[in-house]
Amino acid sequence: MNKSIAIIIQARINSKRCKNKMLRRFAGSSLFEIQVKKLNYLAKNYDQNVFCAIGELPLKKILKKYKFINLIERNETSISSDAIEDVFNYLKDVKEEYICFVNACAPLLKLSTLKKAIMLFTKSKIRSLTSVVEKKTWYFDDKGKPINDNSSGNTKDLSSIFECTHNFHIFNKRFFLKNKKYWSNKKNDPYLYPVNFIESLDIDTEEEFNAVQKIYKSLETSNLSKI
Repeated sequence: MNKSIAIIIQARINSKRCKNKMLRRFAGSSLFEIQVKKLNYLAKNYDQNVFCAIGELPLKKILKKYKFINLIERNETSISSDAIEDVFNYLKDVKEEYICFVNACAPLLKLSTLKKAIMLFTKSKIRSLTSVVEKKTWYFDDKGKPINDNSSGNTKDLSSIFECTHNFHIFNKRFFLKNKKYWSNKKNDPYLYPVNFIESLDIDTEEEFNAVQKIYKSLETSNLSKI
């Protein structure tokens, strides 16, 4: 079962918790360019439809170097809003049936991981897919009530809980535009696709920016042939 997929990375400059994180120097490059370079490689070598949704000139100047990625112009509403239907208001003009949204703030995500997830999705009856990490520990809700059973005192006895990493989401465009959400939360909607902890690291804060940069440098992942 083949499905038409648009792989989309989007970015904006006005981040609040970590100022200018897309363009600040990160391991000799920037978060934005690291991910754009990976996806350009994917588009060039694996015949994938890759798009970059941006609206600000500094980001566009960088994107011009990567000719295998198509530009999607984000309007001011998309750039400035936090409401999901506004942020993705450009999707109505994307022709593909499914959207694979790739997080620009997860520089340790490997192309091989993304490729395998896309391949699984396109050849199966899965309705949507999202990246997760498996956790086995005790969880409590905001009232202090246990979410899972911690009575044995041994975390090895627990059933797994899966945390969404937001590395990538694959979802039906029409469903999203109609319901303003990615999936129905029914069986295989979404399908939970496990990634390892290192790849899952996502940068939202100054502390995360500094910590992930140190890990990135130590692993020398900037060489595309190694990811």
